[in-house]
Amino acid sequence: MFDILGSIFSSFDQIFNPIIALDPNPKNPLLVIFLIAFLLSILTNLAQKYLLDHEKMDDMREKSAEFQKKMNAVRKSGDAKAMNKLQAEQQEFMKDQSEIMMMQFKPMLVTIVPFLLIWGWMRASPLAHIYVSFPMFPYWAVLTPLWHSIGIYGGAPDPNVVFSFIGYHLPNAVGLLGWYILCNFALSQVVRKLVGLKSMF
Repeated sequence: MFDILGSIFSSFDQIFNPIIALDPNPKNPLLVIFLIAFLLSILTNLAQKYLLDHEKMDDMREKSAEFQKKMNAVRKSGDAKAMNKLQAEQQEFMKDQSEIMMMQFKPMLVTIVPFLLIWGWMRASPLAHIYVSFPMFPYWAVLTPLWHSIGIYGGAPDPNVVFSFIGYHLPNAVGLLGWYILCNFALSQVVRKLVGLKSMF
């Protein structure tokens, strides 16, 4: 198992190390993380585009929303007969909900292995030690102190420390996870439009 992982990580080294060397700042290759986030976003959104039946999902979501409205109206009215009728329909509603969940699970099955492999490689590579120091306003605007306090964006409770276990002491900074999340969030909206998916917002 470890031999297989070692071979995969070695392949990633051969692919990405030359790219890291071309980064404007090879000692802190933020653009490489940006590129990896872009590639993973393309993979995720293509899987969603081609493995999901979007028309069927939209139809089931509309039916579910209509059922919820009916259920809320009947609960307010206190009509026992109408409630019994809706409870009989609830099985069909639950079936639709289960089908939506199973459909949404398909892209995850395709993307989870590449994501875990690339993320595992990044954690074992020099990319694990990258850091980004933000101006004060964007640092607070994306709630970075909150993520620091609960162990995300570097895992240190002190917002002036990105990775306490490797001794970085930087103001207003995030590490690998924080920078990847920010890149992925921004890029996923662009990629969704490029592949013809609806915006998430």
